[in-house]
Amino acid sequence: MKFSLKLALTFSFIFIFDSLINATEFFVGPTYTYTTPNQLYLANENSSISILNGDTINIVAGLYEGTPGLAVWHADSLLIRGINGRPHLKANGAYIWQKAIWVAAGDYITVENIEFSEASVPDHNGAGIRLDGIGLTVRYCYFHDNEDGILTSNPYAGNILVEHSEFNHNGYGDGYSHNIYVGHVESFTLRFCYMHHAFIGHNVKTRAENNYILYNRIMDEYSGQSSFLLDIPNGGFSLVIGNLFMQGENAENKTLVNYGAEGISNASSELYVVNNTMVNERVTGIFVNAHSGTTVAKIRNNVMLGTGDMWIGATDTANNFYFVDTIGTGLTDPVNFNYHLNSNSQLINAGSDPGFAAGIDLSPAYEYVHPEDSISRQQYNNIDVGAYEFPQSPTEVQTIEDKARMMVYPNPAKHFVKIENRSDMKIIYISLINAKGKLLQNIYPDNKSLINIDLSAFPTGYYWFSIVYKEGVANKKFCITR
Repeated sequence: MKFSLKLALTFSFIFIFDSLINATEFFVGPTYTYTTPNQLYLANENSSISILNGDTINIVAGLYEGTPGLAVWHADSLLIRGINGRPHLKANGAYIWQKAIWVAAGDYITVENIEFSEASVPDHNGAGIRLDGIGLTVRYCYFHDNEDGILTSNPYAGNILVEHSEFNHNGYGDGYSHNIYVGHVESFTLRFCYMHHAFIGHNVKTRAENNYILYNRIMDEYSGQSSFLLDIPNGGFSLVIGNLFMQGENAENKTLVNYGAEGISNASSELYVVNNTMVNERVTGIFVNAHSGTTVAKIRNNVMLGTGDMWIGATDTANNFYFVDTIGTGLTDPVNFNYHLNSNSQLINAGSDPGFAAGIDLSPAYEYVHPEDSISRQQYNNIDVGAYEFPQSPTEVQTIEDKARMMVYPNPAKHFVKIENRSDMKIIYISLINAKGKLLQNIYPDNKSLINIDLSAFPTGYYWFSIVYKEGVANKKFCITR
């Protein structure tokens, strides 16, 4: 079996586990000792409490407006998450350290299920989250109407993962602030996100050494006026796979994907643009611009719709399709951003195997599902062109449960459960779903045959594990009792 990009995505995120054994769990909300994030932060600052490496901070859903929402998090490997819904941190003119709503000063902090809005500072680069530490994971969050959604400080190293999140209408309007702006970090992974309507700046800008832009919806839509949809100004090893790109007629610049425009200073100068669907509504455009100094610009299996040049600086192209208008594309409803294929599309089976880069399989592993979600991509014959595979009737889907030979035990479970993978198939990720069908958590097991999962945060009741393999999905029902 080929080494898959699905499995490679989790390689870079390092966590400090030694302190987790004695970790403390804090609760923030109207009925708790610390009613706001700012109160908890100040208590730590004046040593009334100690927030230590590996602790968890739970913030109850509600509106935390102005100063009450502000905080600086100093400890490493914190998990900060919204509970009972999504807390909304609305800056309303307030900021901390003249930088942001939150400053992540510790290393490898994880932020889940938080809304950040209206961050502004005198320098016009106020962020929902400002990263001053090393490494960051953000998932299931919403950033809107900030000067920057997320902004990292240079030249700090580390790995950044942003997934299952939405960014829109971020930017001061000066072209220097963006939906998300990642500086000179080791790696940046953006996957399963909805990035749209950046205000004058870019929807995504990254100076990372390694960039993995995977299975996102990155669009101006019809009213947006961003600059570039994706800007990788200093090069770097960059995989751009399975995305939906749409540049609106009001875009400030004509290029959708821009690579190396400010000079390639990163160690690698390799760009791989594979199986994306790219639409340009501007009167002129460049779908992919690989600037001088790019050594590899592999552009494969993309569909490009609208006026303009397909690429500049490409070194390896095959099986890309270009359409000036929607006639003949076989896309379901491009006017309303539905880029799935119709049964008569000439894009079906029209792609070619994109091969490997640095040992990573470039074949798309997922498809973006709106909003901010994904599904495993099923390939049947030759790969289809674009971000979506036309659904067919595979003969083996009904046998995936048998092929998986997967066991969940103990069942019923109390505080922990084990998933044993007895097959040769590799687990990509595991979704924990409650009885109402709500996704509670995605677990990335790093291809282990025996996975231990902590259930202590979940109440008693019935649940499902949805276990995703490249070959399909196996589901297993289980029960939590105490």
